[in-house]
Amino acid sequence: MGLYSLLDEQTWSYIVFFLGVIALVLYAMSTFFIIVSQIGGRFILFKKEDTALISDNVPGVSIIKPLMGIDPLLEINLESHFSISYPKFELLCCVQDDHDPAINLVYKLKEKYPKVDCSLFIGGKDGIINPMVHNMAPAYDHAKYEYVWISTSRIKGSTDIMMDMACKLQKPNVALCHQMPFTTDQKGFAQTLEKTYFGGAFARYYLAFNILGLCCCTGMSYMFKKSALDELHGLNWFGKYLAEDFYLTHALHEKGHRLVMSSYPAQQNLAQSAVVGYKNRMVRWLRLRLNMMPLVSGFLEPMTECIPLGLYAAWAFYHFLGINPYIFFAVHFCLWLISDHLLLRLIQVKSKHGPLPFSKLQYTIVWILREVLAVWVFFVALISPRRIKWGKHTYKLSLGGHTELLNTHDKGKVKL
Repeated sequence: MGLYSLLDEQTWSYIVFFLGVIALVLYAMSTFFIIVSQIGGRFILFKKEDTALISDNVPGVSIIKPLMGIDPLLEINLESHFSISYPKFELLCCVQDDHDPAINLVYKLKEKYPKVDCSLFIGGKDGIINPMVHNMAPAYDHAKYEYVWISTSRIKGSTDIMMDMACKLQKPNVALCHQMPFTTDQKGFAQTLEKTYFGGAFARYYLAFNILGLCCCTGMSYMFKKSALDELHGLNWFGKYLAEDFYLTHALHEKGHRLVMSSYPAQQNLAQSAVVGYKNRMVRWLRLRLNMMPLVSGFLEPMTECIPLGLYAAWAFYHFLGINPYIFFAVHFCLWLISDHLLLRLIQVKSKHGPLPFSKLQYTIVWILREVLAVWVFFVALISPRRIKWGKHTYKLSLGGHTELLNTHDKGKVKL
């Protein structure tokens, strides 16, 4: 006996009506967020803060810079931190071991910029499972200023960025200021894919959520008040999670602190990138979110992607209004492609990179690939949602984000 025969016609009509309403609500919400990001982005991006807020007493900033290995653009990235003209800061570089080739680069730049207050920390802190927090922990413990900036990106226009973030932290009840991730201009198909994603699909919601005051941050680059985080056990305590940025920002938000977005996007230097690497990173991030927010990431998130939402909404509009679903989906697909291009170009121009480093045809091809990959990434992430490979290690997650390191050599588990 089929499922349809178990329910009467009226019950099925209620179910179909309910599913259709959900589709319309999701489509209306996504459209609203896109409009907010398109309009709001033009007013908040690269809008300078009033430096009079801190002109009399410039707050010191401790910049924590985690390092691991060498890539072709690392020297440019790191030198952008040494060349900051902010009046009071220290640079705390961190490496995992004394064989890391990045150590020589740090010493080279220390000689080139002898007036910069720079310290190098070798080796992490035991008992911390998150490899990046493990790396940064000694620097965090030795930070001498109230404002701490964790930066994994290139600082382009460094003085303006630091002044913007420091000014925002001066405002009442603001505990953290974060930057929206973006990328510098690099040649290559994968680099085009990365820029298209961060300037389009990622920015369309990241900008909107922050403009509307929702808690939405990433750990690529953020400055915070050390005293506020220390009240919540400090950075090291959040090292028990792989997504420490999510949990520490959520804890600050729950405590009643405000989290604000910098007017300046973070500039990633992607010297070595591949489509497979991009896909693997998207899978890892989605698996993290599935364990942190299973309902949001398991249902709502895929229903905000262009293809799944377009198909779902096309059915709903056909059911309620009789609109041809093929025409609806085609129009929807083209409008989202154009909308993302407008947003990407807006961020690119405001970042003072000049025109996009690829043609509209290249953008269209890469954008379509990104949207198809989004569906593929979702199903790959569902295959083994509890297991994440990051660097040389494999981790097992449980609901709530609690993590244990899988020791593959001894075929056992190490709980930290």
